[in-house]
Amino acid sequence: MGRGEPEILDPGSRWRALLERVPSPEGGRVYVVGGWVRDRILAGGARQRCQSRGESADREIDLVCDRGFFPWAEAVARSLKGRLRVERDFLTARIESVEGEEGLRVDLAGFRREVYEKDGKLPVVAAGNFEEDAARRDFPMNALYLRWDPVRRSFDRLLDPFGGVSDLERRTVSLIRPNAFREDPTRIFRWARLSSRLGLSSSGPLLESLKGDLALLDLWQEVGPARVGAEFSRLLSEPDPLSALELLFSSGAMSSLTKRGLVTLSPGRKARLERWRAVRGALRETARRESSLADADREMFFLGLLYGLRKGRFEESTQALGVGPRLAGRLSETLFRPGSWPGQGGYSGLRRRSEGDPGKMLALADRLETGKVLLSYLRCGEGEAALWADYLVRGRFLPPLVGGESLLRYPGISPKERKSVLAEIRWRQRTGELSGSSEALSWLDERFAGQGTGGSPRGDAPLSGAMGEGSP
Repeated sequence: MGRGEPEILDPGSRWRALLERVPSPEGGRVYVVGGWVRDRILAGGARQRCQSRGESADREIDLVCDRGFFPWAEAVARSLKGRLRVERDFLTARIESVEGEEGLRVDLAGFRREVYEKDGKLPVVAAGNFEEDAARRDFPMNALYLRWDPVRRSFDRLLDPFGGVSDLERRTVSLIRPNAFREDPTRIFRWARLSSRLGLSSSGPLLESLKGDLALLDLWQEVGPARVGAEFSRLLSEPDPLSALELLFSSGAMSSLTKRGLVTLSPGRKARLERWRAVRGALRETARRESSLADADREMFFLGLLYGLRKGRFEESTQALGVGPRLAGRLSETLFRPGSWPGQGGYSGLRRRSEGDPGKMLALADRLETGKVLLSYLRCGEGEAALWADYLVRGRFLPPLVGGESLLRYPGISPKERKSVLAEIRWRQRTGELSGSSEALSWLDERFAGQGTGGSPRGDAPLSGAMGEGSP
């Protein structure tokens, strides 16, 4: 343990204001621990750090107390006027929606000790002391504690029991104990995320432990798909998930997880994932406005990762990677039912059906489920990539020229025909034949004005005979 210089323990005005609202436990102390501390030390000078990063970018902080956890957590929630969710078995809690701080998350815990009754299973947790709480953590850089002094309204001590500051100075990640990965294999995901995000190398002993543990046939046996799926969710929230994923592949972790190495980072798979990475930011932004794309980022990732596997291996892989049954079902529909695409042959059939014409291709795509659109972007040729990327995040939501209510003026269009007529107008909109609502109404007048009830469109409809293919 060591005492940090006062200037490097400055929390900055924004976080100081929050910490001043945090009550101390009765007869005890409060500490900030983990990533919040690590990132500040790693970032460099304190004054510049607190002004340029800590004041605006940070949205999470981890607080621990040394006694009376449950009463303290409730007192903190009242003081911060936030919503409290308690995990009693793990002596943890989370506060979200802190008053005046939209999107801020405060994680709370007491000093704990953990016992792993079996490697890979969740530990049995009980109240502990500082030494036990520090020893249960994974990497020295995550066992850094800043003690808060409520009287001085500042940090008064930096506790570094395992040399985390030295690791950060060397930009190296190491293990607190050699069996940390074996106890909890999900720590391998955390190692990959931290290493890629912070640009850290790995110590020799860590790499030796990782190699030995990944050779164990039963390493993931007790972990379960739900916990693995949660780790992929965390990976997908990283600024650059593909960098962390490459570490998982190069270390052998992905091969270990899927047992027979069902998924490899082949050149084709990497190219698809590079495309996913290129568009994911715009896709997530679009998802805020379009509910149909709420899970599209995750769906595209697994389409890029699992495309090309035979169905049996695909099913084994989705189970091993913690893909939930609903998403796995959508992925399977997209990958293994080519007859449900326009053209009856997956993306290749869609391209043949459109004769490669961009307008026709996008007109057909209007009738595709989201997964098929995502796969179309991942599979198309380089010359079409920009077209599909733009369509995915903007063009797919092109406003229609007319709505169903406009067709009520034409008694010759039966209720059963309205969907086909709207699809034909959409086709002509995509191919540029109709460019505005007035042109669409003129086209309707020309085609249907004066027809009796039960009439049908005159002329050759572009989608004639294929309206049902791939319809929503």
